[in-house]
Amino acid sequence: MNLFLQVFCSLFSALLCALAVPNEFLTFGSPFLGLIALIPHYLAVSKSTSFKNAVFLNALQVMAVHLISSFWLANFRDFAIFTLGASAAGTACIGAFFGWILFFPYAKPSRVYAKPRGLYVKTHAAESVLLRRDIKKIFYPSFRILYFSAVWVAWEWVKSNGFLGYPWGTLSMCFYNAKCFIQIADISGAYGITFLAVLFSSVCAEGINLIGSIKNFQNPKEILSDYKMTASLCVSFFVLSFAYGVFQYSKKRTPVKFLNTVIVQQNIDPWGDTDDSLSVTLSKNLSEQYIEQMRENRISPDLVVWSEAVLRCPFPQGQNYYKKAPADEPLINFIDRMNVPFLVGAPYLLDKKTNSYGNAAVLIDADGIFRGAYSKIHLVPFAEIIPWVEFKWVAFLMDSLVGFSSSWKAGNQYVLFDIPAHVNPEYEAPVSVISLTEESKVPVVRIGTPICFEDAFPKICGNFSKAGCELFINLTDDSWSRTASAEYQHFVIAALRSVEFRTPMVRSTNSGYSTVIDPAGRVLQDLPLFTPAAASCAVPVYEKTVTIYERFGNWLAYCCMIFVFLSLCFAAKDGTENNGTAH
Repeated sequence: MNLFLQVFCSLFSALLCALAVPNEFLTFGSPFLGLIALIPHYLAVSKSTSFKNAVFLNALQVMAVHLISSFWLANFRDFAIFTLGASAAGTACIGAFFGWILFFPYAKPSRVYAKPRGLYVKTHAAESVLLRRDIKKIFYPSFRILYFSAVWVAWEWVKSNGFLGYPWGTLSMCFYNAKCFIQIADISGAYGITFLAVLFSSVCAEGINLIGSIKNFQNPKEILSDYKMTASLCVSFFVLSFAYGVFQYSKKRTPVKFLNTVIVQQNIDPWGDTDDSLSVTLSKNLSEQYIEQMRENRISPDLVVWSEAVLRCPFPQGQNYYKKAPADEPLINFIDRMNVPFLVGAPYLLDKKTNSYGNAAVLIDADGIFRGAYSKIHLVPFAEIIPWVEFKWVAFLMDSLVGFSSSWKAGNQYVLFDIPAHVNPEYEAPVSVISLTEESKVPVVRIGTPICFEDAFPKICGNFSKAGCELFINLTDDSWSRTASAEYQHFVIAALRSVEFRTPMVRSTNSGYSTVIDPAGRVLQDLPLFTPAAASCAVPVYEKTVTIYERFGNWLAYCCMIFVFLSLCFAAKDGTENNGTAH
């Protein structure tokens, strides 16, 4: 395969990946495309002529996926140079490193496939390697397939974690419409979904490779037997995963209690306003409409949720400011009149000495009194937090590029809110407790509030869950993206968190996609994109369970990385031995 065809295959693979995740044409993506997306790229890498070639192809593929699927990052106001440009460059650099790792099983194929033509033979890597009769099975199809799958899982883990983590454009995003397929996330996390998808592509691609070169094998029966075994293993994984998915998806889950919630989507871009009076007034009107509607139906509302950054004045100072603003009816007076707790996105003073503020979710009780806040822990790099800004040259550079050098301060504590709720009369607890002490009979729902893209990070949601969170409420503002694909991409990532921790989620967004998600990933209620709207929903809350994924975390990703590391060590050791025996 010449370089032109290899480049075409890698770019075609990138296009398939971008079409497989939610996009402007396929609302929730395509599971089928997700299964076959890496076939062309596997073929290109396996036919590479050198490590340099593989490095280039992989960097090209992952960067193209990023640019095509996340093109909307260019709409992030004046930050496009970072949000799209720098992120694409960073993705390409990390992808280049993984391209180098990917090529190891393909650098010495002659040891398995080539017929003896003397002591040395020429490989497609343009390297002379010693052909021995004691062929090691590490370079058989089974290893190549599993190795490629493991490396890709490791790649997605690296790109999705840490300060610069960006878990968009991953293969697990392709499978929201395959609900039975994503249920394994409560065991393996999203990486189990990725592993199966890559495994399928790898088996298909390796089969294509074998068809074209079967006549050149020195041991074709053994090679084909090895391939058939691996293909059978792949089928077995899919059958078991599907069976488990059907069981979990069809499993009857009885809510323990309900949180009667009003979700407000005001659809006003906070970047375009000089103050928050318009967004607050619209949000108040929508809230009152649905609160009164619930009460007319004899339903007592428990909580009203507004999206990220609706309020501009920071708390706790905002307690006094919103006693006077907006002018038509101050917000605090309005909440007191509604007699319902409000959870609202607003700045929060974290450090009075340094005048540092966090991007927060603030809780105001039914009497209009500020009760506390959770400040976002994982901030958006370069948009919400600027690394090394304490150095003058960094501050000068940021001022020159984007016109400012200040940033939010990251929170350092997970905060849970207990909200009074309603019991489900149909739920019968397996254990009853009779106590002589006086206890409150009012049931509460313990909620955690990942903000913005924090619901994309299993670590954030996992820490909330381990602390006792029964319901995730995500406040976010994606209105700046101006695209439906950005809204739906964020949603499908968030839905995986509900499955991983079997915890329902409410997403209250500025412009979409506002939803209520159950523990199996179903949408129970939603609102149209880019439309001022609100909805009321009796959000079901279930008995708290600890999933395998919550207990053991990213065990599959770690196993894949260990497997890759040991394989590289073996390859390096084997190469040293070969160099010592060659003359």
